[in-house]
Amino acid sequence: MKTETWKLRDIILMAIFGVVFAVVYLAVFDGGMALSAALAPAGLSNYAFEIIYGVWFMAATLAAYIIRKPGAALITEMLASAIELLMGNSGGLTVVLTGLIQGAGAEVVFLLFRYKKWNFVSMSLAGMLSAVFIFCYELYYLNYIALAPSLLIGQLAVRFVSAIVFSGILCKVLGDLLARTGVLKSYAIGAELKQPDVYDD
Repeated sequence: MKTETWKLRDIILMAIFGVVFAVVYLAVFDGGMALSAALAPAGLSNYAFEIIYGVWFMAATLAAYIIRKPGAALITEMLASAIELLMGNSGGLTVVLTGLIQGAGAEVVFLLFRYKKWNFVSMSLAGMLSAVFIFCYELYYLNYIALAPSLLIGQLAVRFVSAIVFSGILCKVLGDLLARTGVLKSYAIGAELKQPDVYDD
């Protein structure tokens, strides 16, 4: 498998995504707490964070979709989690660990596709495997294993849908929109989605 060498632009882009998604992740956590409170009267508070969990995989899938090199998903997700910690997340070093786990899940999928398949399917699968990886960790870290099997299955199913919506659909759309602005013209995605010039007669 032949890949291009890393360039300064790749590192800068990952750093930018790290900062942007660190802010997003912090905001989404607060939103999840509010959603949990809103769903509590209906007995659905366990599903609050599952609904938005896919947001936490977006740094990995979006960076990988644009940069298309081994390690982009893992490094960017870890950067986002580390910056999130520095910005005030109270989770401590476990925040960085979750970034590592989630980034690894996405990275495995792109590796299986040999870093050659970049579309809705590969990005959705990357998000879904990130969901599986972090869910397995939470079974013990958050003691989810004590929950009823039906609840666990329901939570994982909702998390899968969230991963598809946010890391699959939304990241694909965001990446394509960025490419069409011309800011990604030095990347493969920019060349693929370059719009032809239109001249009036």
